[in-house]
Amino acid sequence: MSSRRASLGTLVFTYYPLCLTCATTILNSLTLIIFYQKVFRQRPTIRYMRVIALIDIVLLYGWNLDHFFRLKFDFEVDRLSVISCKLSTYLNHFLNQSSAWLRVCMCIDRFYALNQIRHCRINDRHRRVIFSIVFTFIIIALINIHLPIFACYSHHNGTRISGNSRSFHLYPSWSYINLALYNIIPFILMLIFNLLIIRHLILIKRTSLLQQSRIRHSSISIPILLSAFLFCLMTTPPAVIFGFFHTQLQTVAFQHIVLSLLDSIKYTYHSLSFLLYFVTLAEFRKEFFRLFQCRCRNRQRLSQIINSITAGKANQYKTASLPISAITK
Repeated sequence: MSSRRASLGTLVFTYYPLCLTCATTILNSLTLIIFYQKVFRQRPTIRYMRVIALIDIVLLYGWNLDHFFRLKFDFEVDRLSVISCKLSTYLNHFLNQSSAWLRVCMCIDRFYALNQIRHCRINDRHRRVIFSIVFTFIIIALINIHLPIFACYSHHNGTRISGNSRSFHLYPSWSYINLALYNIIPFILMLIFNLLIIRHLILIKRTSLLQQSRIRHSSISIPILLSAFLFCLMTTPPAVIFGFFHTQLQTVAFQHIVLSLLDSIKYTYHSLSFLLYFVTLAEFRKEFFRLFQCRCRNRQRLSQIINSITAGKANQYKTASLPISAITK
C-alpha cells in the first residue's frame, strides 16, 4: 500500500509541472489577448498586468519544468552543461525577482493613483509605468549579473555540474539574499501599501463627494490586493524552506517529492492570474465572453456562408442540368 502511494505521489509530482506549464501558457496568453482589447488600453496599471502575465509564462519553463525532466527523464536542463547552468540560474532568479517587484510597483502605482488630488494626464501616467517597468528590469538584471560570471563549474572530470562558485561560497549566502529580494522585502512593501490601499478604499465608501473616476479605481484595486495576499501566502513558506532547510531536505528519502511539492505551491501562484482577474474584474469577464461570442458568431456566419454557397451551387447544377427526357431521346 505504501509503495502504491509513493508511486502515485511520484506520478502526480512528475506530470503536475508539465500540466501547470501548459495551462499557464494558454490562460496567460488569453489574459494578454483580453488586456490588449480597447477597453483596457487607456489604463496604465494594465501594463503591469500584461508584463507580469508574460513573465509568468516564461517563468514556468524554468525550474518548474525541470522537476518534470528530473523525475521523468532523470536530467535537469540547468545541469546539462556549464553554459546552460549559468543561463538557467541567471534567468530563473531574474524572472522570479522581476515578477515579485513588478507586483510591488503595481501596488505603489495603485496607491499613488488613489491618492492623487489632481489627476495627471493619462500619457504621463503611461510614461511613468513604462519607466518603472524598464527601471525594475535593469536593476534586477544588474543585481544578478554576477551569476553568469561566477556561478556554475564542472567537476569530476567534467561529468558533473555544480551550481556553486569556485571563487567563493555562493550558496547558501545567495539563497538568503534571494529570499530577501524575492520574498521578504516585496512582502513587507506589499503589506504596507496594501494596508494603505484598504484604508483609502474604506474612506472612499464613507465619502460621498468623490469623482466617478476615483470610484472606478477601486474595482482594479481588488485583484491587486488579492494577488498580493496570495503571493505572501503561497510563496513565503517555500522560499523560507528553500533558504534555510534546503540542505536538510536533500538528505531525506522523499527529497524529490518534497522539493517538487514546495515548488508546485510557488509556481501555482504564478498560474492564477487569469482566474484571479476573471473572478474579480467584471470588465475582464465581459471581454472574455465577448471574444468567445464573437468567435462563435464567426463560426456560425462561416457555416451559413458555406451552406449558402453549397445551396447556390446545388441550385445552379439543377437548373443547368438536362432533363431526363432529353437524355433518353
